[in-house]
Amino acid sequence: MVNQQTVHEVALNIAVKYDQLLNAFNEITLCAKDLFETRQYRELFSKQQLRYRLYGNYVREVLDDTHHQMGSHIDELAYWKAIKQEFSRLIANKPHRLNSETFYNSITRKVFFDKSFNADIEYFDYTDYAPAPKTGNEEPIYDIIDCSHFSPVVIKQFLKYFKFNVPFENIDRDAQRIFDEMAPTIIHQKSNLYLDRMEILKPVFYRNRGAFLVGRLFYKNWSMPIVIPLLNESNGIFVDSVIYIPAEISIIFSFTRASFFVYTKYPAQVIDYLKAMLTHKTVGELYDSIGYYRHGKTILYRDLMNYIHHHDDKFIVAPGIRGMVMAVFTLKYYNFVFKIIRDKFEAPKNCTREFVIKKYEEVEINDRVGRMAYAHLFENLEFPRHLFTHELIQELQSSCKDSVEFVGNKVIVKHVYIERRMTPLNMYLKQANPIDACRVILDYGFCVKELAAANIFPGDLLLKNFGVTRHGRVIFYDYDEIAKVTDCRFRRIPEQSDEDDMRGNVEMITAEPNDIFPEEFKAFMAPEGPIGEIFLAEHNEIFDPKYWRDIQKRIQAGEYLSFYAYDQYKRFHMHKDEK
Repeated sequence: MVNQQTVHEVALNIAVKYDQLLNAFNEITLCAKDLFETRQYRELFSKQQLRYRLYGNYVREVLDDTHHQMGSHIDELAYWKAIKQEFSRLIANKPHRLNSETFYNSITRKVFFDKSFNADIEYFDYTDYAPAPKTGNEEPIYDIIDCSHFSPVVIKQFLKYFKFNVPFENIDRDAQRIFDEMAPTIIHQKSNLYLDRMEILKPVFYRNRGAFLVGRLFYKNWSMPIVIPLLNESNGIFVDSVIYIPAEISIIFSFTRASFFVYTKYPAQVIDYLKAMLTHKTVGELYDSIGYYRHGKTILYRDLMNYIHHHDDKFIVAPGIRGMVMAVFTLKYYNFVFKIIRDKFEAPKNCTREFVIKKYEEVEINDRVGRMAYAHLFENLEFPRHLFTHELIQELQSSCKDSVEFVGNKVIVKHVYIERRMTPLNMYLKQANPIDACRVILDYGFCVKELAAANIFPGDLLLKNFGVTRHGRVIFYDYDEIAKVTDCRFRRIPEQSDEDDMRGNVEMITAEPNDIFPEEFKAFMAPEGPIGEIFLAEHNEIFDPKYWRDIQKRIQAGEYLSFYAYDQYKRFHMHKDEK
């Protein structure tokens, strides 16, 4: 018989602990404004890692509490059915109800870790995304500037809305720059500069060195999103650019970047606002972008299950060269891939399963600077066997027995990373037209350089380990050999004389595991033909050990290098005190 007092205590503890988690999350998030104003960018990065770890810490704490409260009843379904009902009652009027449900599911998934999903005791929404219903108690998440037309005056009102404790370097200049950049596009789209209103999203989006202001312009049935990146240097705050093309804004909120610090009591409403601006961006990815990774994961799972139930699509081996560490599969028309660690790794790979898992964990909490894909870890996913092609079943049975179990007509995937699908770079170059091939091979070099500036050395620089997104950006996604640039020793290949060859003197070319010879990169980074020549003309320094040593020195000297979530050509003129 179910003890109602125990049911209430367990449900109340989960609800209260999530409130505490959210308060701790928001307390860290609130630090971002001060750290931006005081230019403490390294401290902001540390806070980001601290904030990321909060969720797992609270889940472990609540799980311990629940074991103590329930004792031998911990795995009884009757109890958990009642706990779910009580929990639903407790959170019914909370503005973060959906996130509370995700936290609850995190507890049940730990209790029933070896069981498939059970809708009687866990929350799952089978419907497609819809904006969060309004309860009438929420504060508006945006303000409105009523105006008759687009002008520097209106833009200045927008900028002055945010009360920073650091003055603008020259707010009139910046307002004029934004106007000069946007006015021709607005006139081209609607033949005038008339406006009904300008919306201002109240929360500021902080990340790295920047603060991003978000809003929209409206006139009758026409609208335009606007994102304004701010930087803070020795002379004060200034507008670095203005981004108003949805595809370019989408890159700012990419799955390849660390999350923003966005203080809000109403995360669902913020997501709804962003979704209205970025209609092609998944809701789960938007939640990831503001730090709610676990809820983003919940939505990714919901979307996956809905896709499977509503599409006649099968899991197939992912196109591309077979990975030595990961078995990768996907659904033909689905926008994500599934990566499973193989039981054994072929030579020359000599790492362990635990090592690979650790590398993926490092990527989760690192600043991915727009060049590394974020992968959600899922455990004990259950799928119908008929959804798997014969070829894929053979692949999984032969090399992934530790992670995949076939039970009757079901396939249970015990440990899998789900990651955004991209076209492998080597495949992209084979099918791309010459212009796109040149653009992407150059971005491949920029990708390597930006990772290096973030103290990340990819390890395996082969083209097949990089992918191309729908926006044409090159992203790294093979993490088993990544290392810190500062932990590597970049060396020149020793020159050997004829006398050395005759004597068999090989001591000169012995190498330690962390020794890197950049001159060797040229053989596989610069393809034969014109695109290889273009790569060499722009990125030849990558093959020089001195280039890498200089980056090491700058990082070791405490320099926090700059990263921009938008193209350099989008930036307004370089300020004299910028690096």
